Amino acid sequence: MRSTHSSPRAFGLDKSDRKVIYTDLATIFKIEIADLQSQVPIFPGSAMAFPALHQWIFSIKTLIAALLALLISLWIPLANPYWSVATVYIASNPLSGATRSKAIFRVIGTLLGASAAIVMVPNLSNAPVLLVIALALWSSICLYMAMLDRTPRSYIFMLAGYTAALIGFPTVNVPGTIFDVALARTEEIIVGILCAAVVSSIVFPRLVAPVISQRLKAWLANADISARDALQMKTGAEADAHRLRLAADTGEIENLATHLVYDAGGHPELMRRIREVRPRMLMLIPILSSISDRLLELSLLGGPSSSAQQLVDRLAIWLQPNDGGKNVEALDALRDDLNTAINANRIRRSWHDLVELSLLMRLRDLAAIRADCLEVTRSIDVGTTSPLRSLSYTFADSAAATHHRDHGIALLSALVSFATISIVCTFWIQLSWPEGGVAVMMAAVAGNLFSAQDNPVPSIVVFAKWAVVSIFISSIYVFLVLPHVHNYETLALVLTPALLLFGLCVSKPETLLIGLSLAINVAAMIGFQVKFNVDTAAFLNNAIAMSAGVILAATTASLLRTLGAEWSIHRLAQANRETLAEIANAQSARDDARLTGVMLDRLILLAPRAKAAGHRIPGAIGELREGFNILDLRRSREGLTPYSRRRIDAVLMMLKRYYQKGSGQSALDLILPAINRALAVVRNEQSTAARNALLGLVGLRRSLFPDRTPPQLPHAPEYLEAAQ
Repeated sequence: MRSTHSSPRAFGLDKSDRKVIYTDLATIFKIEIADLQSQVPIFPGSAMAFPALHQWIFSIKTLIAALLALLISLWIPLANPYWSVATVYIASNPLSGATRSKAIFRVIGTLLGASAAIVMVPNLSNAPVLLVIALALWSSICLYMAMLDRTPRSYIFMLAGYTAALIGFPTVNVPGTIFDVALARTEEIIVGILCAAVVSSIVFPRLVAPVISQRLKAWLANADISARDALQMKTGAEADAHRLRLAADTGEIENLATHLVYDAGGHPELMRRIREVRPRMLMLIPILSSISDRLLELSLLGGPSSSAQQLVDRLAIWLQPNDGGKNVEALDALRDDLNTAINANRIRRSWHDLVELSLLMRLRDLAAIRADCLEVTRSIDVGTTSPLRSLSYTFADSAAATHHRDHGIALLSALVSFATISIVCTFWIQLSWPEGGVAVMMAAVAGNLFSAQDNPVPSIVVFAKWAVVSIFISSIYVFLVLPHVHNYETLALVLTPALLLFGLCVSKPETLLIGLSLAINVAAMIGFQVKFNVDTAAFLNNAIAMSAGVILAATTASLLRTLGAEWSIHRLAQANRETLAEIANAQSARDDARLTGVMLDRLILLAPRAKAAGHRIPGAIGELREGFNILDLRRSREGLTPYSRRRIDAVLMMLKRYYQKGSGQSALDLILPAINRALAVVRNEQSTAARNALLGLVGLRRSLFPDRTPPQLPHAPEYLEAAQ
């Protein structure tokens, strides 16, 4: 690597190449830390701890991959080797399967974005305004699609949008070079991807499957804590935090499972088991809420019966931590006793009896879910080829793997992205700013980088701070260190400390933003090439343009997109109400599965927002309980007598009107007597369908009317005579 000081190009970077690298930062943050909300700490306290061994291993592996990519790029030689170096840090993940999946998504997104740029730039180069609109529109549409797809596959759409803009804008004045530029970018990216994937797979590979197993066991321990909270009727911020952690951990496990197909062996059986256990994990949250509610109501009615209390105590003892492992036989015996108590051939005359029956049925659900989770973890431990015992909680099988899609938020984010790019491009064109392309690229990246957050402004500001820090680090290398470097060996030696530090930051979620910002910006500002060139004026102009672009992105976001966690919680609650109306009006099992799945999925979205709002769980869990209770009613009605069925249909009709027309008190007041009349009739039947109907009716009454006095149920003979 020779050092010169006379070339007009800044460190081998033209005005376009320096900026394209920022696209990847946006996409990776969208995937990895989308759950971070209004504040992103600069140096979190936990981030200051000395790195663990696996973090050092990841950083060293990433360093090896980056230096290997740089060596190959210089040897070929490629036009801009710094692209390959930055791509290594963008594509790398502590888990080998996740690295391979991100690499594949990145290649696909790059090809799509480059193809779009090749189509748009030559055809619209004579109309700059139309070209700006076309590129901004493409980027916005891709962002819209990425936000609707809440899986790591969104990386493809996000990268496709950025790549088209970051390749297209710099070639506006030379449209004839668009194909060569797009081809060069693709080659450089593929080199970085291959190096990251190969090193991650060969050097101390860390598989996804063991990590999922560990996370699932941790989730079970947290589930037991939350279950004990429910049995002890604990309320308040601590109990809410435990339930929110269950939802957040479920989302994390689901996200990790998407990388299993790219892990060594693919683990198809493990993927199937994760899909089976996910709805059970989420359904546990409203079930625990119901158990706590029933125990609270029974405490006001004199407490559970001695037999029911014994069952509660046995379950509480089983849920206690046990280093020797959970006793499956004891849980099976408890489940048998719960079934015996539920199926006892006696009429539940009083409200106390009905609430106790509901409690026993929810305890049975809790025990069944825990048994299913134990079976899944056992099968993972002994190997995915082992036979899997039939799962017990079959209600969870009715929930489809459906994701909540907020088209309104996605559209708003796309419009803000379009406005940001358009505004900065207007400044660029009107001021005839030579470095305006840098500002456009940075504004586009910073504006969309945290689009999944309710309020992206604080995160953009933090990103800007570390981008400025990267300028100072780059200036030290460019002006003091690299002029004395004349071969690859020395170059690798001087880069090692910085790259090692960047890898350590990337290895921790708390400092991921810092590490990627530093790694990508330093690589882009230095601009590694075979011939090292220094241009002080260009370096300073690019630094100013970069800062200006981020500031403009923050300004635009603060004017058009400052939404808080409370606003998102309200929006999720509104979506739940619409879903409840659909559930009350559903006509098929397929509708039930879709609607149940989407309400469960919203719990994952609720967890980080409720945490940001002070660990308060809003009405989403209560609404989820209402939805399950309505499903219980709809599924049980076919097994009831005609008279009981008519009473259930009357309740369902009123619920449908209530959810469709809003929460008017008058409409709500009509539902209470209808539920009471249905309870008085259905309680006299002894079938399984009647017990499921009672579960739904009691649950609805407690969810919709938690503060109302217990119903005064008339004697059974009056209704028996009316039914004849």
